[in-house]
Amino acid sequence: MTATRIMYHSRTSSRRDIAATGVLLVPPGQPSAGGWPVVVDAHGTSGIGRDCAPSLMRDLYHGDQMLRFVEMGWAVVAPDYAGLGTNGRVEFLNTAAEASDVIGALRAAQQAGAGLSYRWVLWGHSQGGGAALGVAQRLVGQPDPGYLGAVVTSPDANLAQVGSNLATCPGLGGFLALVAKGAAESDPQINPRRLLTTQALQRLQVTRAGCLGVVLAVYGDLTGPSLVRPGYLADPQFAGYLASNSTGSQAVAGPILLLQGDADPVIPVSVTSQVAASLCSVGVTVDYRTYPGFGHDTIPGQVTGIDDGAMPDILSWIADRFAGQPTSSTCDS
Repeated sequence: MTATRIMYHSRTSSRRDIAATGVLLVPPGQPSAGGWPVVVDAHGTSGIGRDCAPSLMRDLYHGDQMLRFVEMGWAVVAPDYAGLGTNGRVEFLNTAAEASDVIGALRAAQQAGAGLSYRWVLWGHSQGGGAALGVAQRLVGQPDPGYLGAVVTSPDANLAQVGSNLATCPGLGGFLALVAKGAAESDPQINPRRLLTTQALQRLQVTRAGCLGVVLAVYGDLTGPSLVRPGYLADPQFAGYLASNSTGSQAVAGPILLLQGDADPVIPVSVTSQVAASLCSVGVTVDYRTYPGFGHDTIPGQVTGIDDGAMPDILSWIADRFAGQPTSSTCDS
């Protein structure tokens, strides 16, 4: 295949111009009439430092899954969120900024002369799951005739519920540090000193350069009251940021394949089940499936992540969208 790093135009949540980066993967050979069908990959949390851009990683972060798409004869557009790989602040979990990054990458790749089709399916995992729902939410008012649906795995959708879980789950405190620091980068009115303990604040500098694995290791011994201040979720600016950037309760352009492992410690299955119910209640076509024993990400020899474990279903569902097959829904089941 051909792998090409790209830099493209995006916009911040306040509509300022900003540069963003990503990668384009194209299968070998020549596309069929109409061009290569496209899967757009909204990636999960990698960190908030510039060097944490998936396009700069040797394995492209989701490279094992993206390779499966290429093997199916689909091109892959994989944006970094602005600020990863470029100058500028990372608007961590800001759905407006992430949606601009994802759509901007697709438009740039389609205009790059790589033989891409106008037809595309979106896949988002974890942070990318929330971003994917944000994109689909935008497409309700700004429809794209080439959009065929989205696969969403373990989405970071209801941010307050997810944040509460992360604060009390041993070994996952680093996520809260990223959320506090990243939210403050997006909204300067948010002050991490009102959210994190003194002990947690003393380690916050690691988020500037350390990517997810490093941050989780540095914060590995902090949880609950040693990590966050009492009432941190009630801080007005922080609570407002989480609420305004949560997804899954408003109408989105569908159909949606929503997948969740029941052994996921990062995004509890109960939270994603609420998202499924909310989307169904506003008329979205949702195919919601849960998988026993699947976790959030794959840890070799210990647990299979939803993105790897459910890949046969993901590939089959995407293939059906490109083939124009009818969609199914679990909303009435």
